[in-house]
Amino acid sequence: MKRRQFLATACATGLAAAAMRTAQAAEPSGNPHLLDFRMITAPDAQRLGAMAKHNGEVVIPIENKYGISPVGLFVVDSALNAKEAAYDKKYDNVLFTLSPHRNFDSTEELSAKKRGDATYREATAALSQGTTSKDPLFTTHERMLLRCFPEVPEVIVVPPLSPDRFLQLRIYRSHNFERSRAKINQIVKQDGALSVFNDCGFKTVFFATTLYGAFMPSFAYMFSFESEEQKDDAWAKFVNHPGWKKLAADPAYTDTVSEIINIYLKPCKGSQI
Repeated sequence: MKRRQFLATACATGLAAAAMRTAQAAEPSGNPHLLDFRMITAPDAQRLGAMAKHNGEVVIPIENKYGISPVGLFVVDSALNAKEAAYDKKYDNVLFTLSPHRNFDSTEELSAKKRGDATYREATAALSQGTTSKDPLFTTHERMLLRCFPEVPEVIVVPPLSPDRFLQLRIYRSHNFERSRAKINQIVKQDGALSVFNDCGFKTVFFATTLYGAFMPSFAYMFSFESEEQKDDAWAKFVNHPGWKKLAADPAYTDTVSEIINIYLKPCKGSQI
């Protein structure tokens, strides 16, 4: 994977490399993991299913072979998203993938390792066979590089991995970087929202800041639920929690969010999250 794939605004590879190395040097102690998060839009449900099958049966085992684990593979949960007035149906045919890495070099090396793997090359060629610019396998392939919060330094696998589980992905966009940092501080500070989430029984998968890619400046988090009732109960406790009410009333955190993207996801076969 080339650095410039993560740096849409970079004018040259040299600038991209310098920016990424600076980001690495600034990592807090404990080396929070980096998350390669992708949103791949298929032209129809058939193509979406083919890509999900390919990732579940081929890509995830190969990434595991090279030390990348746990790997997430999701599509939207249509029934749950239909209940959300703000849900954007553009995500209906999107395949979401999440691969954790210990450092940036790992994100570069994995792409080369997969290209050098005969099983991966053959399966990918078969998947793309017969596709054309007018009949593509996918229409867009967005990629984001996230860095886990030091307070939650890596992806957490929430047991049990039942087939009925679903994930809630929330992305918080801000109108500038200072306000985004303020919102993050509201979460991670002592007695912040993170402690309230834990107190209310949320099962965290990750909390992470967007380093490069779509929706900047932003951060994202993901929760795992076993049922809709569990989700509704946890959020009801959260909004009524005195700790959250105190945080929400603090003027230091006003005007920190310009958009919240809320998507319910269901794991595809082979997902390890």
